[in-house]
Amino acid sequence: MELTILNKTKNEISIKIAGETHTLLNALKTALLNNKHVEIATYDIKHPTISDPVLFVRTDGADPIGAIKKASGELAKECDEFINLFKKKTKD
Repeated sequence: MELTILNKTKNEISIKIAGETHTLLNALKTALLNNKHVEIATYDIKHPTISDPVLFVRTDGADPIGAIKKASGELAKECDEFINLFKKKTKD
């Protein structure tokens, strides 16, 4: 995965996320939209096999980088919770 910040203002950011697909971007978008300070969180993939997704986030004035960090942390916690539960349930 490679991140490139394409545009950054006080309350908006566009980031190209090379090597990722809908799987990560849709989960990240959903986590971002759960943040009351995020007004818009979306992404675009021009062509699924030859282009990298671009994530766009706009906040109500809060730091968009902070919003992405928070959403990423929440996703990581959800994944850890799933892994632990799955290990517990499949322990034989």
